Amino acid sequence: MATYRGRERCRERIHALAGSAADDESLQREAVVELRRAIGFDRWCWSLADPDTLVPGNGMADHDYGPSLPRALELEYSGHDVGTKAAIARRRTSSGSLRTDTGGDLARSPRWEEVLGPVGIGDVAAVACRDSFGCWGWVELYRDRSDHAFADVDVELLGLLGPALGTALRRRVTVRPAAEGSATVPPPGVLVLDADLGLVSQTAAARAWTAAMPGAAMFAHWGMLHAVVYPVATLARGGDVDRAHAMLPAGDGTWIRIEAAPLEGDGASQVAVTVRAGSPGETSDLVCRARGLTRREREVAALLLAGLGTEDVTRRLHISRYTLQDHLKSIFAKLGVHSRTELVAALTATSH
Repeated sequence: MATYRGRERCRERIHALAGSAADDESLQREAVVELRRAIGFDRWCWSLADPDTLVPGNGMADHDYGPSLPRALELEYSGHDVGTKAAIARRRTSSGSLRTDTGGDLARSPRWEEVLGPVGIGDVAAVACRDSFGCWGWVELYRDRSDHAFADVDVELLGLLGPALGTALRRRVTVRPAAEGSATVPPPGVLVLDADLGLVSQTAAARAWTAAMPGAAMFAHWGMLHAVVYPVATLARGGDVDRAHAMLPAGDGTWIRIEAAPLEGDGASQVAVTVRAGSPGETSDLVCRARGLTRREREVAALLLAGLGTEDVTRRLHISRYTLQDHLKSIFAKLGVHSRTELVAALTATSH
């Protein structure tokens, strides 16, 4: 366990790193190095989040349960596990440990009992990278079963770092220019999964979409679909259809929407997962949130994107023209635009 001064140095270095111009991967890897010095752990995972649904998307990891990741995600998002990423993201304090959440009986966690424990993982400490605009990811740290559990001061340190890491990840959600030749949006793809979330069938478009997702080669090596498919399918199968979706940035400038719904009739035990380009409204809300727009400012931006004029916006939101102008000034400043036309262009440029 690090000394008080060691933990303070960790805080200072990670806060400086969070405010730097480091890219996503550099930020994550350097932060893990600092955390390992201060806390100590054997394995780790850092996944990014859809702040609307708290579903993990892209990520980086150094652990050895990759082939069992689909089952771990299925168990975690089934609604029957404890100390889950979504639960930690909703807490008043943004960190926790599995040992504490299970009252010292790790076997109370199905994902530990079935996936983590068998590969030698003992306690898990996690922090939601969360600021006032949402949760943008999680850091999970694993200790071996032969090691001591994470101490309260370890979990406390993670909680103190959560807001800075959340803001750092949020500010790195950028408006990327559309890839050349991408004006024609590919058609949606559909995957059908069985009751155990195994692939039954898929369209050619679905195969193309999933091959374009970040990390596709790694997941294919593990013999699985992209990791984001499993939590959305689990949520849909469990009846939580409102949360059974996620937005995922692709490497070519596009935003991908993954959504799931249970099938009816003869396929009642199956789940359909649709993969498609994010619509302007879906991508613009995410980008506005990432740029620090307040909830009211996001409402204004959404109405302008829908084509409403000044009178319609003021009437819909029950605000005056002067209040609307104040909102617009703030929106323009945060998005770096100077007119409504530029605003609409900036927001729609993220979706195709």
